[in-house]
Amino acid sequence: IESTDDKPWVKPGGTVLITGGLGALGREVAHWLVREHEVDHLVLTSRRGMSTPGAKDVVESLREHGATAVVVACDVTDRTALEAVFAEIPDERPLHGVVHTAGLLDDGTIAELDERQLSRVLMPKVKGGWNLHRLTDGMELDFFVLFSSIAGVVGSLGQSNYAAANAFLDTLASHRRALGLPATSIAWGPWAEGGM
Repeated sequence: IESTDDKPWVKPGGTVLITGGLGALGREVAHWLVREHEVDHLVLTSRRGMSTPGAKDVVESLREHGATAVVVACDVTDRTALEAVFAEIPDERPLHGVVHTAGLLDDGTIAELDERQLSRVLMPKVKGGWNLHRLTDGMELDFFVLFSSIAGVVGSLGQSNYAAANAFLDTLASHRRALGLPATSIAWGPWAEGGM
């Protein structure tokens, strides 16, 4: 994602929120924003917060690159908990961008999927994405990025629940853009590296 003019892609002095911020994708995005776009204040949500393995290393690594990272234990499907995260973002560093990377896998063919598998995969992407959309209503964001998957476009063997969850993110991005709001849904293919 690049700026189309001489303006910075993200305005300086604000906060970027990354859901699933201590997962492999969240960590990658956090470091990319700091290195390539000089973002210097991040809020990283994770269901386990600082008890997530490697959390301290992530915070320290970002600090060494000149950024402050605040790690918050939060399930993005819980709107009240997410509201509390938003409330803690300081007025002097308003929210400028959202990156929604939170997600889970629980594979199974359609004939064998049970309600638990369906809910477990849909909730982080669908309810989490919707909560972010509603809670940022009225905010002047530079970007609102949803980590989707090619599975939502072409399907993926044994991942019908995952495909549906990502198709929702693509539709949410279209909905936001129709409202004149920033939104980008990125239908990623397979990832490399650890945890991806």
